[in-house]
Amino acid sequence: EIPKKEINANPIFLVARSFDINKPGTKIDKLRGGVLGGILKKGKLEVGDEIEIKPGLSIKKANQHTYQSLITKILSLHKGNQIVQEVIPGASISIETSLDPFLTKADSLTGCMLSKKGILPEISNKIKIKSELFKEVLGEEIKKTVEIIKTKEMLMLNINTTTTVGTVEKVDKQGKEIELSLNIPVIALKGDNVGIARNINSHWRLIGWGEIIQ
Repeated sequence: EIPKKEINANPIFLVARSFDINKPGTKIDKLRGGVLGGILKKGKLEVGDEIEIKPGLSIKKANQHTYQSLITKILSLHKGNQIVQEVIPGASISIETSLDPFLTKADSLTGCMLSKKGILPEISNKIKIKSELFKEVLGEEIKKTVEIIKTKEMLMLNINTTTTVGTVEKVDKQGKEIELSLNIPVIALKGDNVGIARNINSHWRLIGWGEIIQ
């Protein structure tokens, strides 16, 4: 079923790309802010809105990664070739922000989520999902039955525009509800769908899907 557009909800924007659109040698007074491309999942965004981006900027200190959320403003909105004052769900959108373009170059913010300031939950290093496994592994030449998920195994998860790898910490008796500790933190929104892949013969193969329950 095609999901209905939730225009009156808090905005959730999924960042699929991030750019520095300035050409080398551009004069300082002509520089444009960092640009984010992606899909508005729900809600509405307008020029001038103060927005927050999470997980945000990845910072490495003492061989450990930490994340710093970014707060900025929307300078302009682009829907295809059109410059608009507001956007609702339904098309690919690019957002020019007041961020230093250095922070958005080379897809450095791909996989992030943005909303108005104070709306998004804290980033999570753990996730609980309700899983549904396929009967057979997808992508293998020889048919192979999907084995049940076991504790301590590593799975790759695709959540919106984010890809992360997690270690299974707990599995319920039915093998449906699983809890994972994540290598890369995510913004976990209850009800979001998750693609589940397992490393088979040195390749990640899709074995099922799930729904975030915590």
